[in-house]
Amino acid sequence: MTEQRQTTLFDGMYVGGAVRIGTSAERYRDFLLEGEEVRMEFKGARDALVFTDLRMIVLDPQGIRGKKVAVISVPWKSITAFSLENSGRLDLDAELKVSGCGFGICELSFAKGTDVSAVNAFLAGRILGGA
Repeated sequence: MTEQRQTTLFDGMYVGGAVRIGTSAERYRDFLLEGEEVRMEFKGARDALVFTDLRMIVLDPQGIRGKKVAVISVPWKSITAFSLENSGRLDLDAELKVSGCGFGICELSFAKGTDVSAVNAFLAGRILGGA
């Protein structure tokens, strides 16, 4: 029996906490489609996560200086499942895992105190509700 290995787009990235929409705009503005709207934004020390009305965008600076940035775009229709884990008393972060067609399970970490219920409501609306 051969084992198939799926590609993982990102894993274990720390995207920090929620920030005002537009905080990292200079890093993702050129990748947005005309009329595409940012709904939620999270920023860590280096990595960032943006939820738009069309997709999830992960910004992953490369190298020591972070001048080169990998931009990972995942359309909502490609995500088939997600799970959220809030931060416990001794935990330093909350976790989001998403899986979908062709990219396996990917994991992001949020800063302690991130409102995971707001993240859950948004993701459920986009993925389950097809909104």
